[in-house]
Amino acid sequence: MTSFPILRSLEITGYSLYPGEQSRISGFRLNTGFGDGPWIVLGVNGLGKSTLLLLLKHLLIGPVRARDAGFSGDRSDLVGIDSRFFAVRVPDGAANAKASLTFNLGGKLFSVTRRLSDQTLIAATCNATDIGTSESSWRSAIAEGMALDRFEDAVRVIDRIVFKLESSPSLIWDVSAQFEIFRALLTPNRSLELRRLEAEIVSNDSAARNLNATIFKMSQRRDRQLQLLKGSADTQAEIASVSGKLDKARSDEQRGQLTLEASEVRLSDARVRQKRAERDLDARVGAYEDLKFKLLRHAFAGVKPSDQYVFLKLLAEQACLACGNTAPQAAEELARRQSEGLCLVCGSPRHPDKEVVSTTSALKKKATIAFDELEKARAELKLADEEFSQAESARDAAAAHLEQRRTDVDRLAGTLRRLHRKLPAKDRAELAREEDNIERLRREVLRFRKERSDAEDDIASLLEELTVATVAIRTQLEASFLKLSQDFFAEQLRLVYAPRRDRIGQAGRVFEFPAFEIEMTSGATAGEFVRRNVDQVSLSQREYLDITFRMSLLETLSGGGCSLLVDGPEGSLDSVFSGRAGQLFSDFAAHSHRNVILACNIIDGAFLPKTLSAFKGANRKRQRLVNLMELSAPTAALKSLKREYESAVTEVLAAKASKR
Repeated sequence: MTSFPILRSLEITGYSLYPGEQSRISGFRLNTGFGDGPWIVLGVNGLGKSTLLLLLKHLLIGPVRARDAGFSGDRSDLVGIDSRFFAVRVPDGAANAKASLTFNLGGKLFSVTRRLSDQTLIAATCNATDIGTSESSWRSAIAEGMALDRFEDAVRVIDRIVFKLESSPSLIWDVSAQFEIFRALLTPNRSLELRRLEAEIVSNDSAARNLNATIFKMSQRRDRQLQLLKGSADTQAEIASVSGKLDKARSDEQRGQLTLEASEVRLSDARVRQKRAERDLDARVGAYEDLKFKLLRHAFAGVKPSDQYVFLKLLAEQACLACGNTAPQAAEELARRQSEGLCLVCGSPRHPDKEVVSTTSALKKKATIAFDELEKARAELKLADEEFSQAESARDAAAAHLEQRRTDVDRLAGTLRRLHRKLPAKDRAELAREEDNIERLRREVLRFRKERSDAEDDIASLLEELTVATVAIRTQLEASFLKLSQDFFAEQLRLVYAPRRDRIGQAGRVFEFPAFEIEMTSGATAGEFVRRNVDQVSLSQREYLDITFRMSLLETLSGGGCSLLVDGPEGSLDSVFSGRAGQLFSDFAAHSHRNVILACNIIDGAFLPKTLSAFKGANRKRQRLVNLMELSAPTAALKSLKREYESAVTEVLAAKASKR
């Protein structure tokens, strides 16, 4: 089970953006704690609400972010950010500023302190034990604490799930990002290998395409050279003829290679379907056998276990334990009695009032359904076996065809070399070098394609493992999403498992990647479900569908609590949905070892009252605020309008949250 960070306290000293409680001894100082429940980082424009959330994030991960989602070859999964991001926000460059964060992770208490001038790590502990100031040691501790294989995966999870900032990319609307999240969270021990194979496929695919472009240019140059040669007319004619045949043979070889790759894709897909059908059949057999056992147990109600064994042996194996002979007729008679609901021992009808009769009847109905499903699964497996056999035959035929095309290429290339030797020495040598270079590059293309194909074979089983792990959480994730969203959205909607099919490179095999999508009703569609993309929903729906999906992942996958941080959750809401949103955050945070930290402006309406509705009285609500109007360096607007802002805060905290 993945562990997510639970933020507990933040201390900032010497940073003039947040003077906080200023003293002669310590200078600028902001100190705040985060217990369970909702927290509001409250302020007006320019006070540093977004900066505070960014500071929390980069205290955790340092001056990096996750690269954009997608298949990226050998590029790093981490992208560096300007380490002086916080320094340039203040006049003194944050020369003496530092910030410390404590948080729970995997049942342990971590603390980290960084300089704000360049985000350098200056102290780190785990359960009060020093980790050191090495960034690599800190990264290893974070990955281990989150039960992930790589720090890169930890950054991606923190970026994509824990922190919903203004610059944060969406998750529910980005199926590539979902794959990377599921890879990190559901198969952490396979994440590195999946990433390595992905990079290998992309790199080999790219190398093959680049070499093909080079080969095309070299072939054009060779053809121009042939036109300029002044050798024997007959030889020239033969060379032109053989060169044309060789080019065609090479094109046939490339088409054969593509045909083989396509047949291997079909074979791989057929193998996946066959394995799934085998798993489904095993499950159906197990369910049917279990019902048969229960049915027999009820049929033998009142019979001693030792006596039951005699009849069970006869039913199952048609063997009589008394005489040792096979007894098919006796077995058929027992089976008939069982099917007709008669007593298996004497063959007389059972008493209609006995509970065992009704139980057996119900079990028979279930067994009949289970048998039908078993037969259907057998038929599906038979069909999958036939498809696999056909795909395997097609692959073998494509491989044989390709081998023949390669033989043709080798034969024509040999003929061309013999013809070149008839030309003048200078021209012959130049053409021979060009042909050798072209042939060498063609073999390199085939090698890269072979390496890509081998990597695709390896990654196929890992992706199947990831798919199985995703399907295992599907029901819980969909139910969590439905529960969280039903009181916020007016439309009927649900989260549905909708895997996407895509290539990792620009060519090669098509794979299935786990992903979820939203189905939402619309008044214009007569209540029918329609699939929505990000451009078909309003801004508030877009944002809150993504937030709700993140909440669902946290609920489903967090074993020991979590924090969720959202920047500007009130920005896209109208007066009605602001109250619904506040209740959404309040309900989500109303769990042990869980908190929500929201950075928002002072606004009218029900958002803030609903978010803090579990805390009665203005004083208790005020304790849930990180009030940047008191802790941040004031803006010109705050200086001139401070009384109005303070009055607005008082009114918001005094307001009662209306019932839904």
